[in-house]
Amino acid sequence: MQRQQITNILPNLKNNQKVPSIIFVGNNVEGAAEYLKSLNKDRVLLGFGGAGGYRENQLVITAYLDQVSFYVGELDGNISDRLKNIEEVFTKSGIEVNLSENIDAWLKTHASFISPLAMGSYAAKERNSTLGKDNDLLRLSIRGIRENIKALKELDIPILPKKIKMLSWIPKFIIKRMLRNLLNSDYGRIALSGHARAAKIEMTRITESFRDLIKDVKTNLIYNKKLYELSFA
Repeated sequence: MQRQQITNILPNLKNNQKVPSIIFVGNNVEGAAEYLKSLNKDRVLLGFGGAGGYRENQLVITAYLDQVSFYVGELDGNISDRLKNIEEVFTKSGIEVNLSENIDAWLKTHASFISPLAMGSYAAKERNSTLGKDNDLLRLSIRGIRENIKALKELDIPILPKKIKMLSWIPKFIIKRMLRNLLNSDYGRIALSGHARAAKIEMTRITESFRDLIKDVKTNLIYNKKLYELSFA
């Protein structure tokens, strides 16, 4: 399901008292506030899965990284027995599990990265191109990612996973080459650009939510504003 579709099923989840734990997996800038209006805090966990794709002719076209990875965390950051039990279940299914002590920050960091790439993909489509083949838009997206990371730091939101911090100082030409290779790969065409095209409503919500999150920072957001104008305005 896409982020905006969850709202419609919350009454059903609330009425289902037989399921003690519900993991909301996917893009999420807003945290658990909406879920907690319907569900008790002790039932809610947040997570993210390392896959993406789209529906086509009643089929689900999906791409995974070589090692399927799943992030999950309690709202309070505690590595609880419940999380350890969930880890055991997924690990037995061949899925690598990462227990997060700050899943909310992890999801916000992911949005800081994915929002500029989604906007870049939409802008490239307007040019009858793709982001992986449009050098100008790719550079603009990289600058937008760096702005977002800087904005999160200003808000004292941890950058997670920590390796994302490298995008702040790795030379842009190296990041550009890495992203171009990723975007032009089968995984990128399905899980990144393909998903972005199929989930524009969701990506718009993620982008708008992230813009709202960082709207009061002192960090100059000129590149994100330019991407937004090219994509949504």
